[in-house]
Amino acid sequence: MHLVPASPDLFDAVLRIPLLDCARARSELAWEPRHTALEAVGEFLDGVREDAGPATAPLAA
Repeated sequence: MHLVPASPDLFDAVLRIPLLDCARARSELAWEPRHTALEAVGEFLDGVREDAGPATAPLAA
């Protein structure tokens, strides 16, 4: 999994990442997302589990 030690401060910082508000895109561009956040995270985790995607340097064994 290529895990590295991380400080608890890093975990706290990740929990405080701002979320995207797409209200302006909806109102000005009539934009609607094709996928929910849960669907996107689920697809990401499926890809990680299946080792999907090209062999990039950061992900190489």
